[in-house]
Amino acid sequence: MSPFVRVLSHAGSAKSSALVAGLLYVGYTIMSLVGIGMIIPVMDIILDSSQQLNARPQVIQDVDSLHAWLAYGVTLGIKAYGPMGILWRICLAAMGIFVIKAVLRYGAMWQMATLRSQIAANLRSAIHRKVLKLSPGTMSDQRKGDILARASTDVTEIEWAVLTGLELLVREPLIILGSLAILLAMSVKLTLFILLVAPLSAWLLHVVGKKLKRKSSTAQSALGRVLASMESTLSGLNLIQAYQTETATQQQFSQINQSAMHATQAVHRKRDLASPISEVIGVGTLLMILLYGGSVVLTGQGMTGAALVGFVLFFYQLIPAFKAVTMAIYNVQKGSAAADRLFEILDLKETIQEPANALDWQSPKNGPEVIAWDNVTFTYPGADRPAIDQLSAEIRRGEIVALVGPSGGGKSTMMKLLVRSMDPDSGQVTMDGHPCRPSDKPSLRLAAIRSTYSLVSQDAVMFNESALENITLGDDNPDKQRAIESATKAQALGFIEAMPDGWDSLLGEGGNKLSGGQRQRIALARAIYRDAPVFLLDEATSALDAENEALVQVAMDQATENKTSVVIAHRLSTIHKADRILLIDKGQITESGNHETLMQRNGHYAMLVKTQTFAS
Repeated sequence: MSPFVRVLSHAGSAKSSALVAGLLYVGYTIMSLVGIGMIIPVMDIILDSSQQLNARPQVIQDVDSLHAWLAYGVTLGIKAYGPMGILWRICLAAMGIFVIKAVLRYGAMWQMATLRSQIAANLRSAIHRKVLKLSPGTMSDQRKGDILARASTDVTEIEWAVLTGLELLVREPLIILGSLAILLAMSVKLTLFILLVAPLSAWLLHVVGKKLKRKSSTAQSALGRVLASMESTLSGLNLIQAYQTETATQQQFSQINQSAMHATQAVHRKRDLASPISEVIGVGTLLMILLYGGSVVLTGQGMTGAALVGFVLFFYQLIPAFKAVTMAIYNVQKGSAAADRLFEILDLKETIQEPANALDWQSPKNGPEVIAWDNVTFTYPGADRPAIDQLSAEIRRGEIVALVGPSGGGKSTMMKLLVRSMDPDSGQVTMDGHPCRPSDKPSLRLAAIRSTYSLVSQDAVMFNESALENITLGDDNPDKQRAIESATKAQALGFIEAMPDGWDSLLGEGGNKLSGGQRQRIALARAIYRDAPVFLLDEATSALDAENEALVQVAMDQATENKTSVVIAHRLSTIHKADRILLIDKGQITESGNHETLMQRNGHYAMLVKTQTFAS
């Protein structure tokens, strides 16, 4: 399916607008042709009284009989009102026709605006839905700035290029076909002459159009890099200023920006070439028509002066129509390049799929009896070794299991596999023996898996919404009283109520109105509010000072009482309370047991405890 057709498939409820616009443009075309055509016989008869027709003509069968009927009607009008009277009446009627034509055109453009804006909105929604379905592993390969560019710049390009082109490609061909039909009826030779010149114009514009599409794709990619660089600067502004790299960062951005500028200039120059080419060809053809047609009139070979004027008017109407079509082709080429980039995102493989043979299972209120990694292997794209390598382990109901070990050992990957943020390359994660990843056996639904967990990550993610909305995330019917209780347990109630608008205060982009510790406590309150049977805590107290850590640890102990917990930790105070400790190194479990047992073994874990070198 071509990008152009795929874009139109996103019209949704606005499809009827395209049909209505097409019908209005048919009416517009008819009015355009009638408005000019009705003047020719009038001028012929007024200028040459010998062409008046007093006898009633036969039924209209061809162009000649139509001309006879018009001549008869004009003759009657001249007898009733005189030449001047019929002339101003015909001009008034022509004006009325052109007013109707303008109204029809505006109505069609109104409908096309509906179609254009609806498709743009649907494309943005499609990208957003796609992003929500993609795994974090897939998204990590994409630059956020580039995705934002595709959802904004590319969609705008499609809206104003492809769909404006669609409008012209619907309207102008109707005018061209209608005008050509009348021109053929008036003079076959002159019309054939026009048709001989047209292929040259089409070929020249096709050559430029192919180059334009390539240039457009390059320009859109360059603009994506500009947005990615800007997004990177905004995200790391504090670090850039602290390390005094403003100059180097600006130089790097300037290089990227200059590259985008040159690519965009090339697109504009190619696009602007379309108008001069079509204009030169059109005017040259017009002058040739005047030369040839004038010789026909002067030699009295059948075409009258009024007919030649009419022929030139119809042809003159073709020039802007051909010009609009050529510009529409350029727009479609340029917009198609943007559409190709957009569909690259929409066509990304959704690696996290619902199982075809889904099992009707929901986690018990107190959680699964056993959650297991069963001989699991996972390798990140482009990595030279597995992050998890044939790892097997169990988490039993009610246990607190601590994952410890060097940075990059695979601890966070183990947690991501639990919630199916990604699937293992081989092996299986199971709940009560039921596979989580789709397999030959009946497998668990995503909703059943993810509703089992409350997650608090090291990097507490906040949305630019109210404190209440951030804590009650995922709840369609938020319970403020329960949110207050959750915030109290997480030691977050005090600073929430102290904010200017209290619970209605917006937390800022990424929670930038809060300190790191406050963001972490909001995240913990969110997990407590969710009240899932299994808690996943990825350094949940890492951003807190010692006093707040002790308070929040008490709250965590209360919140996780009689619940299963998986904790990534490097602080001994957290690890001490674990029922089991799994030491993860290079994607494998190298030691397992409780704190006392592992200390007695005097192995790697004991060394980490003695040197306090646990890595998060």
